[in-house]
Amino acid sequence: MDEDFMDFEVEDEEVKGEEGVQQEQQADAAVDPLIGHAYLTFPEGSTMAERCDRLLTMQLGGHLGIMGLLETVGEDARARDIVGLDTPFSRLFPLAMEDTYREITVEFLSSFTFASGPPVNKITFYLTRQQFGMSLAKFVVHSGLYTEPEIATVIYTEGVREMDRQTQIAAKGHCH
Repeated sequence: MDEDFMDFEVEDEEVKGEEGVQQEQQADAAVDPLIGHAYLTFPEGSTMAERCDRLLTMQLGGHLGIMGLLETVGEDARARDIVGLDTPFSRLFPLAMEDTYREITVEFLSSFTFASGPPVNKITFYLTRQQFGMSLAKFVVHSGLYTEPEIATVIYTEGVREMDRQTQIAAKGHCH
């Protein structure tokens, strides 16, 4: 019975032809208008294409920020005491709640790379089909996470340089 079903699908594919494939693509685009978007066309089989495919299945936005959640449970004052008033973390939470353009967000996340190592940690990514590259320090200042004076501090320049072994293992997805 499974073989009959498989034969039917193969025959159906043959009957569709190019016009049928185009209709399917149009139906996919009606479900998600970003399918086939010019900003989201990456080389087939590339890491960027795989990331993009995964990201397009996720819901982006429409979330409750951590500070909003903490306000709901009455713990926002305590969190502000821990995080501080003007720190990278205090700036990160509001950034996460900014309006975004989904196609640009997916393009950025699909293409983002980080290369660590001397002499400089480097970030590369695409925005509106333009490739950008910069040092990690420049990126965190441009993104608003750190300020110029903060990246000159010892905690930033001499902070944690390597992940411990357990974190490396978890990051590679080899945890049991």
